[in-house]
Amino acid sequence: MTLQEILDEIAEKYPHELNNASVIRKLNQVQNELFRTTFRERATAIFTLTKGVFVYTLPIPRTNVESVLVQGRPYLHQSVAKHSNIPFYYFEGKTGLGIYPTPSENIVDGLTLFYFRYPTQLAEASLTAVPELDVDFHMLLVYGALVQICEVFNDVTMVNNYTSKYNGLIEEFQKALNKAPNDERIDDVMGGWWL
Repeated sequence: MTLQEILDEIAEKYPHELNNASVIRKLNQVQNELFRTTFRERATAIFTLTKGVFVYTLPIPRTNVESVLVQGRPYLHQSVAKHSNIPFYYFEGKTGLGIYPTPSENIVDGLTLFYFRYPTQLAEASLTAVPELDVDFHMLLVYGALVQICEVFNDVTMVNNYTSKYNGLIEEFQKALNKAPNDERIDDVMGGWWL
């Protein structure tokens, strides 16, 4: 579904007086939560190390960083509040990733960042945009936003209704992820495998 179709679906299911900007803000909150908890997809970014530069801008929120390699060597995370006994480490600031020691030369593709994807934010200016969420589960955005909209109007019955629908789709998604292997072998009592 496009963003406009999602907005239309929400308005049909629960007529409200909120403007598109408010509903889209709620959709982004739901989408961000889903990518943080349920739809965790790993991604990689590669940067060129620059001599004398130790902080690099992150393409995602710092909580999404999973691991860091510098010239193929894994760097461990280090809290900036503690002293380090580790000779090579990385740390995150509000918008950047710092590495130590500071590079002493330029190295093309020297920094590899493994992270959990962060969704492109939906915007009022792009009503034809399609959310990055799996297309079979766009209704999660609808129901998640409806929960928040019903909260605004203190409609407890509908909050419970849409929360139930939302949770049911989360369950369905997790079943789809954890499908049984396509393996028709039967294990006999002797521990051997038969076709």
